[in-house]
Amino acid sequence: MSSDIKIRKLVGSGIKTYIQSIVKVRQEVLSEIPYFKLGSPDIDLKYLKHHCLSKDSIAILVFDGSQIIGVSTGLPLAEEYPEFQEPFLKQGLPVGDYYYFGLSALLKPYRSRGIAHHFFDLREEHVRHLKRFTKICFTSPIPPKGFVRPTEQNNLETFWQKRGYMRHPEITCRYPILEGPFAISLNFWIKEII
Repeated sequence: MSSDIKIRKLVGSGIKTYIQSIVKVRQEVLSEIPYFKLGSPDIDLKYLKHHCLSKDSIAILVFDGSQIIGVSTGLPLAEEYPEFQEPFLKQGLPVGDYYYFGLSALLKPYRSRGIAHHFFDLREEHVRHLKRFTKICFTSPIPPKGFVRPTEQNNLETFWQKRGYMRHPEITCRYPILEGPFAISLNFWIKEII
């Protein structure tokens, strides 16, 4: 990483100061996925304000100088939208055991520099420090039928597997804040905390 790249960890209400910049980065990165639309910045803003209410939430911010160029978030699954909790409850899995990793978004010019490892390292360290979760989970979008995944997406799956995460095709949900033509399904990945 360049000497101008700095990584900062924020928890709970400390995230609030940077919400507008976080939304901007998330919106830009998600606009690259042709079948996935996050919705308006206002919807994303509401979602992130919800994160700030949890003392156990986390945001990893990556700065190039004073500009935020990457972000990764997390929140206990029990404090996430009910739609994320529902597939676990249906299978009798206690949501209180899981910590949910939200979206990791990094602007294109900064990829392939090892920053994704920092996103996972710092969030996993945070979860272990909380000492009450036994599993970490996150979701990835399920592409529509006939859609060919970009090589970059396949590489991410290999990266996640190397970090100990396993896809659970039996645990899926609908993205809770999108309906109609933009509604998509998400697949959960899970890792046991050792």
